[in-house]
Amino acid sequence: MTLPLIVLALSWGTPVSAQEVTGEGVVQDSVDLPDSLITRPSPAGAFLRGSIIPGWGHAASGSLTRGAFYFGIEAAAGWMVFKTWRRLGVARNQVALWEERVTARLMSEGITEQEEIDAQLEQHDEITRLRGLVDARSEQREDWAAVAIFFLLMSGVDAFVSAHLQDFPEPLTVEGDPRGTISVTIRVPVG
Repeated sequence: MTLPLIVLALSWGTPVSAQEVTGEGVVQDSVDLPDSLITRPSPAGAFLRGSIIPGWGHAASGSLTRGAFYFGIEAAAGWMVFKTWRRLGVARNQVALWEERVTARLMSEGITEQEEIDAQLEQHDEITRLRGLVDARSEQREDWAAVAIFFLLMSGVDAFVSAHLQDFPEPLTVEGDPRGTISVTIRVPVG
């Protein structure tokens, strides 16, 4: 019986008058700055930011969608580098396991010279296949690392260009017509 009364009392409570906010005396937490006082990063600063953390240069320049795109692409490339690194480790472990098995079998058959063992390992089908897999995984890791580095640099370059074009006048139109010609129109306010 006590629990329902406590729940009823807590749900029926009204705010204390000291907690009510009135329109008088309310202090604003922040001040809106005019556009002339807002500083944006320089093109070199945007390039540096975009090259350190993908998307940071774009976010500082106000291009949040581009920043999210480059951050997502770089995160995916980083994931693929990690994934191929793990798969390369698994393939190397398989090669080592098969080499140990075949070496132990050859030693039990009386073949103890290292040159003969190496020749037998080179001719073993499963070891040859797994060594090819290690080579393929190594190339995949290099490819994904190259993609990650490319998009990291591309993020910096695009942030550099975006910082240069942030003050470009808005009224720019590109129009095409049915004949296949394209016209570019720039409107510059005079006076």
